[in-house]
Amino acid sequence: MYKAFLLLSCLIVSDASASLCFPDYCRNTTNLIPEPGERCLLEPVQRGAECMEMRFENLGHVPPTGEPLAQVSLVAYVHDFGNLKGKAIAFNSSISDINFNRLTMRYQTLGDEKTSACRNVRFYGNASNLPLQDFFVSCPFYNSSFENSPYRLEYLVSGPNYEYSRKLVFIVPNHIFIDNAIKDITRFTPFIYVDVSDASTLTLYIQTLPKRFNVSAYKVWMINNDTNSTKDIILENPNGEKLIHHNFTVHDGVLFFKVAALHPTCHANGCINSTSPFISIKQASHRLLIMIISVIWIPPVILYALFHTYKLYKKKEILKRAERKPMCLLVYTPSHMAHVNAMVDLARYLRCCNINAMIDTLDIPESTNKDPVLWCNEAFQAAEVIIIATSPRTDEIAPVIYRNMDSQALRLLKENYPLRNKRYFALQFPYCKSEDIPKEARQFKRFSMPEELEKLVRTIHEVEYIRFFGVSDKDFVDSVKLAKLQVVPTKKSFRKIEDNEDLLLPDLQEKTISFELLQLKEVESKSNDTANNKSASKTFKTNIEELNLLGENVESETETFGFNQPAKNSEFRIDSLNL
Repeated sequence: MYKAFLLLSCLIVSDASASLCFPDYCRNTTNLIPEPGERCLLEPVQRGAECMEMRFENLGHVPPTGEPLAQVSLVAYVHDFGNLKGKAIAFNSSISDINFNRLTMRYQTLGDEKTSACRNVRFYGNASNLPLQDFFVSCPFYNSSFENSPYRLEYLVSGPNYEYSRKLVFIVPNHIFIDNAIKDITRFTPFIYVDVSDASTLTLYIQTLPKRFNVSAYKVWMINNDTNSTKDIILENPNGEKLIHHNFTVHDGVLFFKVAALHPTCHANGCINSTSPFISIKQASHRLLIMIISVIWIPPVILYALFHTYKLYKKKEILKRAERKPMCLLVYTPSHMAHVNAMVDLARYLRCCNINAMIDTLDIPESTNKDPVLWCNEAFQAAEVIIIATSPRTDEIAPVIYRNMDSQALRLLKENYPLRNKRYFALQFPYCKSEDIPKEARQFKRFSMPEELEKLVRTIHEVEYIRFFGVSDKDFVDSVKLAKLQVVPTKKSFRKIEDNEDLLLPDLQEKTISFELLQLKEVESKSNDTANNKSASKTFKTNIEELNLLGENVESETETFGFNQPAKNSEFRIDSLNL
């Protein structure tokens, strides 16, 4: 299903709500024929082949001499649809000082041209006497399913005798990280976009954080993915402007930007950073040299061309994977507060690595309904990666609000695992035993923390190599060291999990074992009852036939006791005396 149905769409149901999407002096219509006194006509969103095949590249990127450059400012915000539909991201596209006749805009997913949405705007009359200084189109998306995807906004400006176009690229932010309800600056990410109209100069725009966070500086990294070189600068915002920008001179290569707000609460490299899409820069060649030497060189040249094409294809695939933000759910048992802190620091580190790590402690308070079970169900369904962490078995109880989230997630795991539509991994912490892993996850690929932290990030992104500048794992490593000192394992014994147990199948095996144990208990109970009854009655049975009452010599296996006459030589007889 294409995402085109999720793209920019105004919620126009009446004239009263139309002002939420565009100025009052514009009229939304499918017929671009102005009426007397009409100032602005705006077409509904168009999709399909005509929008997808529209071309802007060959029209130039600057106006003719004497005409000012019309620049679109892009601002992201969160739109609340209500309790049923929740929240989603929205964009406000605005232009000041309208001095042209027509504006055409197109939103399009990078790498998927079929996902396109276009809109045309016509302006009429003399711009000098019309109040058109603040034209804007502000519309929400239908839902949040497209968030964290790379997009571009192209717009075409048409004057009386000229046309030119501009192009902006950005990653649609996740609404939970730019919501005005966020109070913690370590969770708020700045929205950024890049003007890539000029191949030699890239202009980075930063939507500054709300004034309540008191942020006046931002750290920017421009990374060349081909040469692994980095250029970092700090942009100041002393006047508290809502949008700041900086121009970067660039050369050939694949580039991307990272931006982090600088604040005393965060570490030296700033708070959680935002990432731009990958931008491929290739300067135009000024000289074309063609050499034809011999037919012998044709096969090697063809092979080289095929190999080079394959490398470009693989590189493009890697870049596409690296620039998206995988949804990842962290599952753990809050058995010790030091372990909870380690998991929270892990989630924050993964978010800095362009991964949407979801964890109950941080996300449930920021959710719409604050319902832990509902949050767990929604997070599990949205997650592409499920990570099960070993949790220490201790005699303590961590003072956390949200409990049994691990049991709920493991139940969903057992139900969803046969579908094979997610990736599952396990984490081994040094203060946990190998058997502390939940039985449902013992067969998952396991990563040792914190030694294999970078390997975990690469595995989640499905790339062999990836770099993140300005990201430090120090907080997470320190949390693991502290937990290793504080966690005291329990002395209770637990049943060891056998290697041949299949714990992700239905609970038939467990039910069979339980039934057998129940039968065994019943037999033991009956045996104990019988033994108790016998010992209490003290009843003896005597067979009268076994008694040799007549003195008969009966051969029997039974040992009998009778009176034996004494031997004759032992008798006392007077006649035997020698008197």
